[in-house]
This record gives sequence, structure tokens and C-alpha cells, in this order.
Amino acid sequence: MNAPQNQKTTSEILTDFTSYVFNHPSALTTYRELMTAISAEASPRVIIFTGPTGVGKSTLVKAACNRLLQHYQAQMVAEPDFVPVVTISAVPPNGNAFSWKDFYIRLLTDQHEPLINRKLLLPRQGSLLPDHGLGERALEHSVADALRRAVEEYCRRRRTRYLIIDEAHHMLLVNTQQRLDCQFECLKSLTIQTGVTILLTGTYRLLDILEQSGQLTRRSQVVNFPRYDMRRSSDLLSFRKVLGFLEAELSKYIPTRLDENAEYFYRKSAGCVGILKDWLTLCLEHALDEGVTAIDAVFAERFALKNRGLLTIAEEACLGEAKLADVGDDRLTDLLKNGVLLARDEPSLPTRRRRPGQRNPKRDPVGKDERGQGSGFRTAA
Repeated sequence: MNAPQNQKTTSEILTDFTSYVFNHPSALTTYRELMTAISAEASPRVIIFTGPTGVGKSTLVKAACNRLLQHYQAQMVAEPDFVPVVTISAVPPNGNAFSWKDFYIRLLTDQHEPLINRKLLLPRQGSLLPDHGLGERALEHSVADALRRAVEEYCRRRRTRYLIIDEAHHMLLVNTQQRLDCQFECLKSLTIQTGVTILLTGTYRLLDILEQSGQLTRRSQVVNFPRYDMRRSSDLLSFRKVLGFLEAELSKYIPTRLDENAEYFYRKSAGCVGILKDWLTLCLEHALDEGVTAIDAVFAERFALKNRGLLTIAEEACLGEAKLADVGDDRLTDLLKNGVLLARDEPSLPTRRRRPGQRNPKRDPVGKDERGQGSGFRTAA
């Protein structure tokens, strides 16, 4: 540990390490793909940026946002009212469904929009029409609609080009299929009314929204940030490079040995760099507090995630990767030629429910045996 860093407090060292960003192979490839999708003139209205939890999506989105702001820097200086990029995090609901009203309020508040609590579509109708029966529910809907119009007007007046929604999978936390369809319609309406490109960032749960509508599939593009997969030898080599970057950074403060146990660190992070870095940050904090001489696999074991939790993370990642896998041309051709009902690999139609009192198929005894009891079976519908 060199002298200047030796004078730093634990809090300052942790801040330096958590802010350390390095270009590893998977991040570089994904970043180029994301920027290509964002900057294309004929880009789709909705870009879905997805990947397993803890892979580093938020870090990459922050880098993309900074790149966009640098691109528009001159125009922002010349036009102070120009806001090219708006970022917001989708907050999970307290109740049964995602709240668009809360989403609009948070977006407008972050952009310092005034008089948010005064946005009503029908401010005087209750007094002008006292017998109309406007209840609290009608007022609540009125406020939500007014806030939506305020967001649309803000994006138009500020000439916003991109709306970046982090943790966007929270928008799919709804209690009915109808509400899930509504989420897509709200996003589609926002792009149509304002002309913004929406970047949705979240886990593989975001892919569920593509199954609800062919319109969103046509209007959207998926960019995947994959984990390092141990089934590919190239990924294992790239993961060892990641360990090398982190080992060098940690060694500025405490001697660190990671590469000699590369398979262990891969297994305990499921190949996700974000999980690995969070884990090593915790190791660094305790190593500084306890005055240990080195950070290695034995010391890191105390702070590793349990295998049961890692199993859940790995299963979610594998299921998401399966959703991203394309189907063959023969499957598409079969469907186009034969339609849904006759195409192979399509789910069979559900069986029709029987009328009340109608028996299910079963075998009834027929004939008699030597004891006078039925023998043999027949099938009755």
C-alpha cells in the first residue's frame, strides 16, 4: 500500500473501489451494441436493455447516458431549455400494481417541474356540477391523466430525445393480464405523443412484455448484456481478465490473490461481474477493519452468497437466455403454411369442460365371475 492511499480512510478507499470502472470484454461488446441501437437514425422507439441481475447493466447505462450528454453538450449550452436525456428509476409498487401516477410524479419532480400537486384536469367541475357524483376515485384518475399530459408536454417543450427507465422490470408488476397489456400501451403512447426513444433497463423479466404484443416486437430492439458462461472457453478466459483487473485494484490497498482460484470466484458470482465486485467490496471493507494481511478465497468465503441464492440467480439467467434464443426457419415456415392450429410444436387446444352431471370416462365392470361379481371392463363416456 503506497503512502498517499495509506492515509485514506476506509470510507474513502471503498468509494474509490466502488467507483472503479474497467472495460472488460463483455461490457465493451455490449456497450458498442447499445450505443449503435441508441444512436441509429432509424432506431426503434423502444430499446430493451436486459441481462441477468448483477451483471452491470446500470453501470453501462450510466456510461451511455454520459456519452449522450457529451454529444449534445454544445446544443445544451446554446439552448438552456434543451433536455436531451431524462433518466428515472421505476419504483416497485406498494400495492398490487405498478403506479403510473407515482412514476409521473417522480419524473416531473426530478426535472424540477413546478406545481406538480396542482395538476388536475377537472379543478372546478366538482363545484359546478355538485350532483354529478365525482368521487375520490374519479379525482385520482383525473390527477393521473393530468400528470401524463404534463410529462408529454414536458418532453415536447424540452425537445427530449431519450427517456431512460432503470429497473424497468418493476413496471410489469401487475395483478392481471389486462394490466400487463396496458403497460405496453402506455409506453407506446408516450413514444407516439412525444417522439422520444425509450430505453428500458432491467432483468430478463422485461422479455415478458414482448410476448404480449406484436406491435411492441416490431417497434422494439433487444440488447442483451450476458454473463460470462463457463460452457464457453472464451468466456472463462475473459472472466480471468476481470479477476486480473480487480486483483490489481484491490492490491493497491491490501495484497490480493484471486486468479489462483478463478473457478471458485466464478462459481460464487455466477459469472456476473456486478455480483463479483459487490462481494469484493464487502471483503475489502472487512479486511481494512480487521487488518488482515491478504484477501484470498479463504477470506472471501466468509462473505460469499449462499449456494441457494446463487442457484436462483443462475436459474433466472438460464431461463432468460432461453427466451432470447431464436427459433429455426422451419418453425416459422411451418406456422406460415399451416396456421396456429395445425403447426407443429404448438400447444394443443384445451379439452372442453363437461356439462354438470356428465360422467368422466372410466371403465365399468361387466359380466360376472364365479362369485357373482363383475369381471371385465368396458369404457363409458
